[in-house]
Amino acid sequence: MILIGCQSTGQDGKPLTSAEISEKRVATIKMGESGLAAFYKQNPAAKKEIEAAPGYAVVSTTNVNVVLLVVARGEGVLYDKRRTEPVFLRSFKTGEGLGAGYQDQYQIIVFKTTSAIDQFLLTSIDGQRGGLDVDANFSAGSGGTIRSLNPNITFYTVGLSGYDLQANYGGTLYLVDEQLNDAATLSSLPKKAK
Repeated sequence: MILIGCQSTGQDGKPLTSAEISEKRVATIKMGESGLAAFYKQNPAAKKEIEAAPGYAVVSTTNVNVVLLVVARGEGVLYDKRRTEPVFLRSFKTGEGLGAGYQDQYQIIVFKTTSAIDQFLLTSIDGQRGGLDVDANFSAGSGGTIRSLNPNITFYTVGLSGYDLQANYGGTLYLVDEQLNDAATLSSLPKKAK
């Protein structure tokens, strides 16, 4: 839970400056482009799925799997075809299961409906908007599909470095990054009905 409270901060632990925010936005968008290119290289047929989808997200994560504990943290970008600007994300995962390994990877999240995007963005924990998904996964190596409880969202993984042998389940929290997103984006996010 300590990870959930973390905001985007500089190396000194202080909030990011305007210049650092701009740099991090550019770096996150480039990461998303690299992740999508790596995904298409691994799974060329998926390009049509993403082009037809109302939205998708790319999240970079570092997985640490030590016997019964799985921990991951990452950052990402969500593209909704209804928006002109992307939505910047942070992610945190905890889970359990058998396995061992360390791996940097991309998660590609494909939304099959606009309501799935809205639901993903609407979930709120401690006042912060984000999507929560409980997933189950078995993989050996660098890639695969993660089973999601939401039938309108498909998750894929693309391994970058390291090796992860795992059979686990857990929850991943995707938070809207309140520093990287501008005020207009934050105010345009879906809101709970009162």
